[in-house]
Order: sequence, then structure tokens, then C-alpha cells
Amino acid sequence: MRVFHAMRGALPVAATVAAVALFTASQVAAADTYRPLVLAYTESGSDVSGEAETVRERLEAADFRLLGDYEVSDSAHVVIATHDQLLQAAGSSERAAYIAPVRVAITEVDGQLQVSYSNPEYFRHAYRVEADVSGVAGQLEEALGAEQHFGSEDGLSERDLLRYRYTFGMERFDAPYELGSHGSRAEALGVLDANLAERMAGVSEVYRLDIPGQDATLIGVAIREEDGAEQDAADRHALDTVDVRDLRHTAYVPYEILVHGGEVEALHMRFRMALHFPDLRMLGDNSFIQLRRSPGVLEDALQAVAGGEEESSGYEW
Repeated sequence: MRVFHAMRGALPVAATVAAVALFTASQVAAADTYRPLVLAYTESGSDVSGEAETVRERLEAADFRLLGDYEVSDSAHVVIATHDQLLQAAGSSERAAYIAPVRVAITEVDGQLQVSYSNPEYFRHAYRVEADVSGVAGQLEEALGAEQHFGSEDGLSERDLLRYRYTFGMERFDAPYELGSHGSRAEALGVLDANLAERMAGVSEVYRLDIPGQDATLIGVAIREEDGAEQDAADRHALDTVDVRDLRHTAYVPYEILVHGGEVEALHMRFRMALHFPDLRMLGDNSFIQLRRSPGVLEDALQAVAGGEEESSGYEW
């Protein structure tokens, strides 16, 4: 700042104003923060399935392509969709496929329906996608609304998200579960098709999306105890344990499996869950420690579906 003030007297007024404006703009840009979820609107009532139909209609009217539905429970439903701009971004690099789906959740909480969705701008940075998705964010706001962004009290900066991990020793985006290796994408999908149809380890398919420009397919999966999943791997167990704040994070699910060529992976739970719940405590009630077995048990379940042969690492929080 001393340098700036020393220069100021030597500059013409217009140049000084321009310099101040540039400095201010750079400070604002540096202060931009993002949160994982957007509350579109709330509605009195408990008709989750009826509100889900309204959401589907609004998304289709706004040129979103519906991919599937996940009925998490009687009080929680997720509609999954994509958009041309998201598909373009998903095809821009090898592991950008995770940006393709937007998850819209309808959750009944104490007689109120919360409609919320995953924030494309937040996840674009977290998944290291350089392509622009601001148009999608704008269309979601126009189609569904955007009362507030939530999921992190202070928010995370672009720099925070690009290198995000919950704490020292935990995984980043580039350290996924390595679930299986096959000779080709067709071979990998053949194995997944058979095992998902049988609901192996309680895992079933919710949606499937081929990524343009990449030898890749993204598969959204449900992991249910009632289908045979171990409790520590199941979606509802994870949400029931940590998703207890006033605004719910139902759009955390469904989980994704990515097939790229013959390689099958999924984001590590210690990265993916922390990314969706960055303010969650490590210890105490409704904390990560109560899910300490889940990362390893989930890896076992997804690896079984993918036809992997290696034993899981047995990761805990």
C-alpha cells in the first residue's frame, strides 16, 4: 500500500481512479466464495412426490434433460438432470464428467418442503473444470429459484475448492476409489450392468450418462440397506447421521461411478462427503466420526459392483 500511495501523487486523476477501481475489483474477486447447495424455495405441505413432478416440469421447460429419480425415503426425493452446457463442460477433460448432473432435492421437514439443488459453480471448481457453467446456474435460478446458497457458513474460495480436502491426510479430488480395471469401456459396463441389475451389495442404478467427447460413462447409484447394503455403506444411514441442520443436504445423493475407458472409479467418500458438508465436525454427535467405518465399507460395495478384485484399504475418517 505504501507503493500505491507514493505513486498516487504522480498519477493523473483519471489514472488514479482507474487504479483504485482495478484494485477494488481485484479484492472483490479474491473474496468470492461458494457454497455447495442452493435453496430454490420452500413450500408448505408434505407431498414430496407431487413437488417432484413440479420440479421435473420446470426443468424440462428450461431445456434441462431429465436423467432419473431417486426416492431416498418417504420424505426425501432427488431429481437428476443435465444440460447442454454441463455436458460440454463434462467433456472438456478426462475426469470432468462429475460436473454433468445437477441434483435437485425435495425434502419434507416439519411440514415444509425444501427444494434445493447442487451448485454448479461450487462443484465446477472442486472438480477442477475450467469450462464455464454460469449459464446453467442462471437457468436453474430462473427455473426453480435461488433464495439462498447454503452448506458452508463462510463459503469456500476458488483456490480452496481447487485443492480441497477436509483436513491433513484426507483425500483430494485426484485420489478416488479405484474400483476395477477392464479391457474396454464396453467390458466394464457389461460387468456393471450385470451387477447393478442384481443389486449386488445393495447398489442399483439411478441414471446413466455417456459423456460427449470422452470414452466415459457416469452412472448414478443408490445404495440401500433394504437391497442388501451394509448399514455403513447406505445412503440413508449417512444422511440420517450427519444431515440434521435446518436446511437439508439431500442433494448429496446419488453417488456416482465413473467409467473411463476400462477403468472404473468413484470419488472417495472422505473427499465427496466432506465437500458436501465442509462445516461438519469431526467429533461429537452427528459428526464424521460416527461414520468412521463408512469409507471402507462403501469402497467394498462399489468395488464389488465394478468387478474389482483388490481388497479395500479399510479407510476410516
